[in-house]
Amino acid sequence: MSRGAGARVVSPTCCTYSILMDCCCRAGRPDMVLAFFCRLLGLGLSLNVTSFNNLLKGLCQQGEVEKACNLYREMINLGVQPDVVTYSSFINALSKSGAMDKAEVVLRQMVDQGIVPNIITYTSLIHGYSTSGQWKAAVRIFKQMASAGVRPNSVTLNSFIDSLCKHRKTKEARDIFDSMAAKGHKPDIFSYSTMLNGYAKEGCFDDMTDLFNSMVRNSIVPDHHVFNILINAYAKRGLMDKAMHMFEVMRQQGVNPNVVDYVVVMDSLCKMGKMAAAMDIFNQMVNQGVSPNKAVYQCLVLGSCSHGDFVKAKELISEAINRGLCSNSVFFYPVINNLCKEGKVMEAQDMFDFIVGIGQRPDAIMYTSLMDGYCLVGKVEKALRVLDAMKSAGLQPTAVTYGTLLNGYCKIGRIADGLSLFREMSLSGVKPTTIMYNIILDGLFCSGRPVSAKQKFDTMIKSGIPVGVDTYNIVLSGLCKNNYTDEAIELFKELRAKNVKINVMILNTMISAMFKTRRIEEAKDLFVTISAIGLVPCVVTYSLMMTNFIKEGLLADADDTFLVMEKAGCAPNSSLLNQVVRALLEKGAVVKAATYLAKLDAKQLSVEASTISLIVSLFSGEGKLREHVELLPVKYQPPQS
Repeated sequence: MSRGAGARVVSPTCCTYSILMDCCCRAGRPDMVLAFFCRLLGLGLSLNVTSFNNLLKGLCQQGEVEKACNLYREMINLGVQPDVVTYSSFINALSKSGAMDKAEVVLRQMVDQGIVPNIITYTSLIHGYSTSGQWKAAVRIFKQMASAGVRPNSVTLNSFIDSLCKHRKTKEARDIFDSMAAKGHKPDIFSYSTMLNGYAKEGCFDDMTDLFNSMVRNSIVPDHHVFNILINAYAKRGLMDKAMHMFEVMRQQGVNPNVVDYVVVMDSLCKMGKMAAAMDIFNQMVNQGVSPNKAVYQCLVLGSCSHGDFVKAKELISEAINRGLCSNSVFFYPVINNLCKEGKVMEAQDMFDFIVGIGQRPDAIMYTSLMDGYCLVGKVEKALRVLDAMKSAGLQPTAVTYGTLLNGYCKIGRIADGLSLFREMSLSGVKPTTIMYNIILDGLFCSGRPVSAKQKFDTMIKSGIPVGVDTYNIVLSGLCKNNYTDEAIELFKELRAKNVKINVMILNTMISAMFKTRRIEEAKDLFVTISAIGLVPCVVTYSLMMTNFIKEGLLADADDTFLVMEKAGCAPNSSLLNQVVRALLEKGAVVKAATYLAKLDAKQLSVEASTISLIVSLFSGEGKLREHVELLPVKYQPPQS
């Protein structure tokens, strides 16, 4: 045979490329899928639904949901009819991206085309709704699947159990769990760990223990994850004996505790102030041949600092450095930050100096944290010295750094210095942020400079700085506090006209403004608006409504509001009831005041000093209500001279 002769080469077909594309998907190379599809197009071969499905899978693996949408539409335009694989792949991609509305639209299109959804379709939707926190929608899909005669598999059931547990619906989750065997699906390690985690988060320790014992009886071997759930649950509740007992059970089950298990116990002991016990566990871990990691040293250092043993903290830091476990500020930042948040700024400075002294180079975040500590205790001048040290170290202040110092100035009323720093920051090339403007605006309003605040607000808008709901709340509240109530109302109306997102705090501010300007009906309308736009009134809202109704002499409306609050499941707190009692007493409504005093007693809430003081001034001596003192509960009647 001549050299030119050889085996006959068969030209690749659409089926050939479809197989190659499927292999690429399975191998985790979605980038190659597109290359083969383009090659397929270049050869002019006819396309079929399988080719499109493989490309769709590839795009979905890459997270290219928008491109997958375009491909889906192109299929239909080219006359290629999507099949159950197409729809299920597309629904899965949309569900993973959280686009559940679009996933439901595709599901309806699928059904309209006469294609029956399969287990993959339903599982994708259940998982999508579960991960996005919409457990009721997940339940709806689960019931829809059952009605369609599609039997759930283990993946579906586990996903559904996980969703219910995350929403503290362990009873319902347990029903699904117990039904798995009846449906021919034996619960696996994932099923058990999900249920155990659900019980742990709800504090159902008896149920958790019973399920764990059942798991062992059913020959499901617990792994590190399962034991970590149990140890973490006990440790966080301070049940250290039970947590340590689980270590012994682990070893009996042939599972050796790892560094994560030890960290959980040590961290809990540190937070309980049992540093000696935490160090004992540390030594036990090392003796067992488990190498400590960064998290181990960090929890021990934080615990030592929090409980004042800075010598031990420094020893541990040095040891961690020698092991090469804390070569950057990620390790040190929590140490400085925690001390500063606890008000121990001098101790934070000492640890900071120690860290520098052992050759570590703090970054801008650590310097900023130390500045924040000084600002929290009102020592802005020392914070500025830290800023100078930061610059000397060759580090440039960030927007967060300047925001920290601005907040420090404004908190102690040095608004002029804050404005000066604000200008310095702009000149140094650091662009002001929304948070910085919020700090300055709040400072100006609180210092009684509403005109300057309004000018700064206008500058913020003109500069294109995003104005968030917090900004609007500061401005509206500031205008009201500085007797610019009409301007606040006009701004609020503008926001409503532009459909700007608002929160309960803003509505509380405006309800107060409406009452202040005697626009009672508008205040009532705003209260109704809260629920109408999907928000929930808080205790402050109800307190505002009730106290202002009382001031206006609308006592029945105040009582009705209280009933609405209780019906909504919003529990009145001590502050609300005390404010109501004082408002009623100042109005002379002694009988009603006595009723709300009784509510304080019934709920075992304390009577505030200001309430006691008012009772004494009104009902004793020359008090204007002394003749009605017998209407008060006996325990609140001041002695008569």
